[in-house]
Amino acid sequence: MTRSITFIDLEVQIDSGTVVDYGGLKGNGSTFHSKSSEAFVSFLADSEFLCGHNLIKHDSKYMTDIIDRIGLSVKQLVDTLNISPLLFPRKPYHALLKDEKLQVDELNNPLSDAIKAKDLFYDEVLAFHGHDETLKRIYYLLLHDQTDFTGFFQYIGYQTEGDVARCL
Repeated sequence: MTRSITFIDLEVQIDSGTVVDYGGLKGNGSTFHSKSSEAFVSFLADSEFLCGHNLIKHDSKYMTDIIDRIGLSVKQLVDTLNISPLLFPRKPYHALLKDEKLQVDELNNPLSDAIKAKDLFYDEVLAFHGHDETLKRIYYLLLHDQTDFTGFFQYIGYQTEGDVARCL
């Protein structure tokens, strides 16, 4: 079963808490890049999951009304930031690389970051499925009910029963 997922990012003016730019990418390849929250709501309307890098602790705070309007819950938010260190422990850091930024004070491009989040997400899914069943069960049993990880397991449809002690 294929679930619709939209990869998103926001550019937020931190001092005012105002969203100044939205970016998104759907699985069908359609993209969104605009300052309009209303157009962003329309773009997201048929999404079953939203995915982004630091989505839960950052971006979602600035779009609670949008998430509510499209009828999603926190269980349908997938955050690539926190699962990355688990699946790629040898990677020195887990921020999205901003290759296209030439100057430090230049604004981020949320569409570009949404594309990077998509690439990272699919790398994470492959890495998770590449682990042996014991490690997958341990990750799930420890993390599936934690807000930062619920959406990942929901989206990939992974479930297991038991307790961690039995995995060891």
